[in-house]
Amino acid sequence: MTKEFLVLNLVNAITPNGDGLNDVLNYSDLKIKQNVSIEVADRYGASVYKSTDKNYVWDGKVNGRSLPTGTYWYVITWIEPDTKLPVSYSGWLLIKNRD
Repeated sequence: MTKEFLVLNLVNAITPNGDGLNDVLNYSDLKIKQNVSIEVADRYGASVYKSTDKNYVWDGKVNGRSLPTGTYWYVITWIEPDTKLPVSYSGWLLIKNRD
């Protein structure tokens, strides 16, 4: 019996300044999973971003506007295709803008 495991390798800092380096949070490794969603909260726990978009990247913007530099918390959830079990993965993310 063979079992495959996915190890997420997410950066914990993005600098969305357009230089092509760490401009986005890329969680596209999860495109093989079902019902992927992400929620990002500020340091007070207020939700600042939610998505179930199949693009699997986030540029640190909400409604086209950059979030202020700071530390944010994220939760990514999905359903495992083979077991149908829900999975939740959380962590922190530093967004560093020029502002």
